[in-house]
Amino acid sequence: DEREKLVESERKWLDERCKQVVDFKRRVCKDGESFVMINQKGIDPLSLDIFAKEGILCLRRAKRRNMERMTLACGGSPIHSVEDLDESQLGWANKVSEVTLGEDKFTFVEE
Repeated sequence: DEREKLVESERKWLDERCKQVVDFKRRVCKDGESFVMINQKGIDPLSLDIFAKEGILCLRRAKRRNMERMTLACGGSPIHSVEDLDESQLGWANKVSEVTLGEDKFTFVEE
């Protein structure tokens, strides 16, 4: 069926993009370092699972203003495509944690 082929093709494309991010993380992170990816759009559950197994924390649906603040606080610059991944564009934070207060979740990025 044509729909199944389309879904399979999309999954293959997404898996390749995930692999590029995982390979990049393995190249740039030293032992004991983590990798955090902050995205303004969504990330599908299968891709999140791939990243989680590799120890990559993904923050989805970040607001544009928060992305701008992150750049100011941590350095780095926005990366618009996996083809553009370059170590010089990365920022740095000492600690990233998620805290639940009541029913709300907050992500803290510290020095």
